[in-house]
Amino acid sequence: MNNKIRSFLRLRKQSDTVKIICLFVLAATAFFVSVIYHAWDIYRFVNTPAEYVLTGEGTVSQKRLDELIQMGDVAAVSRQMEVPVTVLYQGMSTTVNCSLLSQGYIEKLLAIKFPTGTKRIYMNETAFSEMLQGFSEENEDLTDVESLKPADGSTEFDIRYSMEDTMADPKGDGEAVSMGASAAESYKSARLNVVKDDEQEEKGLACTAEAEGRLLKEACSMRVLFDRHDLDGLHVEQLGKLGYEIENEEAVIMEENEIKIKLLHIQYGLLSFGICLIAIFTLKLAAGKGWDRW
Repeated sequence: MNNKIRSFLRLRKQSDTVKIICLFVLAATAFFVSVIYHAWDIYRFVNTPAEYVLTGEGTVSQKRLDELIQMGDVAAVSRQMEVPVTVLYQGMSTTVNCSLLSQGYIEKLLAIKFPTGTKRIYMNETAFSEMLQGFSEENEDLTDVESLKPADGSTEFDIRYSMEDTMADPKGDGEAVSMGASAAESYKSARLNVVKDDEQEEKGLACTAEAEGRLLKEACSMRVLFDRHDLDGLHVEQLGKLGYEIENEEAVIMEENEIKIKLLHIQYGLLSFGICLIAIFTLKLAAGKGWDRW
C-alpha cells in the first residue's frame, strides 16, 4: 500500500494530467457531498409536519372542520382566534398576540400533554424573545432582558395575564370585535412554558387552549396540521378547491422556493458530478501507461 502511495505521488509530480485528474476527483467529491446534503435536507423537510392557517367567511362550522379532517395526511384541525394578551411578570407588563386553539391541536402541534390545573400559555423561543424585548421597550429601567430568565435555565415561568375578550362580528364578515378593556382590570395566574419548535422558530408562536364553546361562537379562522409536507403542492391545491384562503401563504411560498432552490442544487450537482466523472475517465486514458502502473 505504501509503495502504491509513493508511486502515485511520484506520478503526480511528473504528470500535469494526473494533477488535473486529482482536481476533478476533489470536485466530484464536493458535488456528490452537496447532492447528498440537499437531498437529506429535503427528506427531513418532507417528513416534518406542515401547518396552514385558513380563513373563510363567517364563523367556523363543524361541517368545515369535518371536511378538513377527511383529507389525507391531516393530523389535527382546530378553530382559531387571535387575541392580545397582556403578560405581567416581575412587576412589568407587555402585550403579545396569542392564538386560542383547541387543547388537542396544541398537544399535537407541540408534541406535549396538557397538565391539569393552572392555565398554560405556550411560546416558542422566537415569541419569548419578542416578549422580553417588549418588556425592555416598555420599561426604560430594564437594560438586560437576560436577567428576566431564571438562573437555573428553567423554561417555565409563573406569570399573571389579562386576555381581552372578543366576540364574532354580528355582520358576519369574519372580523372580531373587541368587548372593551374591562378584562384588563383583572389579572389571572398562569404558567408560561417556552417550548422548542423547529418548524415555527422563524416566526413567533404564542398559544393557549380555549374552550370549544367559545371557539365555536367566535372563531373565524382555522389551523390544519398535516403529518408531513408535500413537494407537489397538493395540500395547497386541495385547500383552494374547498374555498379556503391560506393566511400564512407568504411562509408557504417561501418554503416552496427554498425547496425549488435545493432541487436545483441537486440537479446541477448531479450534472457537475457526471461531468467530473467523464473528465476523470477521459484524462485517465490520456495519462497512459504510467497511470495504469499505479
